[in-house]
Amino acid sequence: MTQCTFCNQRDAAILEQQIATKQLTQVQAAKIVGCNKSTVSRHMANCVPRKMAKWVKPEPAKEETLNVVNQLVRSHEELLQLYQVACAKEDIHAAIKVLEAERRHLELVAKLTGQLQEATQVSFLLNPQYLTLKQTLIRILEPHPELRQEVSKALIDAEEELNNGKYK
Repeated sequence: MTQCTFCNQRDAAILEQQIATKQLTQVQAAKIVGCNKSTVSRHMANCVPRKMAKWVKPEPAKEETLNVVNQLVRSHEELLQLYQVACAKEDIHAAIKVLEAERRHLELVAKLTGQLQEATQVSFLLNPQYLTLKQTLIRILEPHPELRQEVSKALIDAEEELNNGKYK
């Protein structure tokens, strides 16, 4: 197995902390390290959780309270055991159900550890400032029908490219 480029960086721990606390984006970290954003993304998804598993040792709860870390570890282990039983019995439906539960479990863990962020996307095309600019351009170009049509077509083409994901 090849060594992670990001792990080999002298300041990897500092950069990880800055990414995790949103002081630095993965793109910015990639520029600092001199690698691709995908390298940083893979590192954050694969290497950091392994490091965290070594650092975060669940401690016994002092009282009769729910220790979330202990419970998540226990749930994960139980799901893996259920999956192995389903596979041993060749029960494909049970195995699929366990895998679905494991996916939901991993999603929850990823949200809790900050590895999964659900960002709301706002369409640029619905931005009031863009709509105002578009209307202003069309109004200003009204005395110039040929130019107005060219600009309108260019705007429509650009909007279609945005909708088709060309600029994402």
